[in-house]
Amino acid sequence: MFLKLQKKWRSALIFPKLLWSLVIVLVYMFGQQIPVPTVILNTEALAKIVDIQLLNNVASVTGAQLSSINLFSLGLSPWMTAMIIWRFITMMGYFKNATSKQLNRYRLFLTLGIALIQSFGLTAASSYNRLALDTAQESTLRLFTMLIMTAGSFVLIWLGNFNAQKGLGGMMLIILVNMALAFKDNIGAYFSENQFSSLGLMLSLLIFLSTYFLLVLLTVVLYRAEYRIPIRRIGINNAYNKESYLPIRVTPAGALPFMYGMTLMMLPPFILSGLLSIFPNNPTIISLVTQIGISKPLGVGIYAVILYILAIGFAYYNYDAYDIAKGMRQNGDYIDFVRPGDETRRFIQSKVNLLAQFGAWMVLLLGACPLAVVVLTQQGNSDNISIALLVSNAYIVSTLMLGIIEQVNMLQNWKNYKNII
Repeated sequence: MFLKLQKKWRSALIFPKLLWSLVIVLVYMFGQQIPVPTVILNTEALAKIVDIQLLNNVASVTGAQLSSINLFSLGLSPWMTAMIIWRFITMMGYFKNATSKQLNRYRLFLTLGIALIQSFGLTAASSYNRLALDTAQESTLRLFTMLIMTAGSFVLIWLGNFNAQKGLGGMMLIILVNMALAFKDNIGAYFSENQFSSLGLMLSLLIFLSTYFLLVLLTVVLYRAEYRIPIRRIGINNAYNKESYLPIRVTPAGALPFMYGMTLMMLPPFILSGLLSIFPNNPTIISLVTQIGISKPLGVGIYAVILYILAIGFAYYNYDAYDIAKGMRQNGDYIDFVRPGDETRRFIQSKVNLLAQFGAWMVLLLGACPLAVVVLTQQGNSDNISIALLVSNAYIVSTLMLGIIEQVNMLQNWKNYKNII
């Protein structure tokens, strides 16, 4: 019996991955409960820079938790920020002759630098353990705290990479779990802080569930909708050749602009926090503190610009017209009435340009417009901003779930074909 179970375990594809992902989620949740012993987050100091509840909602998209300093407080934010900067560096043509090992090392050093900057800013709004101060200087304790937080972020990156190899969802599983936990806490806090009658409570739940259902439905439609370019394949029977096409999603960037946009919006509070600890009376820094938050008009404008740039950039990154046209030429595929080569590249690029713009405006509609309405109508408190962010958060969660479902379906189909072969 044991041998049969062992053989069945080895032949299974999905169940072992589910177990590995569950273990990684439990490790992540356990790490969030491990406090850094040298420091206590001073939320009053951090509130001078940004609303701590609002910053924590934004940070949930990166797997971070800022309501208290723990082992995984930084989350995946350093890695996500480093990936954005790294893509700009590679686009400018640097490190063309570097080996893959060298490139990986450079990326890790970049992630390390960003993690230290973020931990420096976060610890500036912290008060240190007085018992520990008897035997060490505050600067030493701060450095020690920064190193612990940076190490925790790298452990989380390793967990994400391990999940990509053994489990389901890769890095995105950590973000999905953290967003789900933050969503649960926000909903619980909202209903506990507001008094509802039985009828009012049922009506509020009905409105919330209906709105969330519509957001999920919209996400599914946008995620699965694609523009299909009919192509011809040489050597394939005509009955099957008619069904051949090149698919391009109508939102080519997916939820990546929201995730990386919120990651970038987390940098200013950390940097300004660190600078204020060094230059506490600098008028320029103080002015920036009051203007660039996501609850301010200027901050919303910056966020909208970041979303638009990221939506266009990720669309072109996901659908490189040159690589697609080159692959079609090598495989003998072609588009009716379009010459292979550069003319095919220009044709595909025109379609990608159109869909990239559509996707970018959809990102602005779902991400920036709710924030702009709340802020411009002078209702930009943390609760209203959190509700506005719920639109993009629902899109992110639904997209990540759809990605995991697609991965499971792909594994199941592969298993079926393997059995046939």
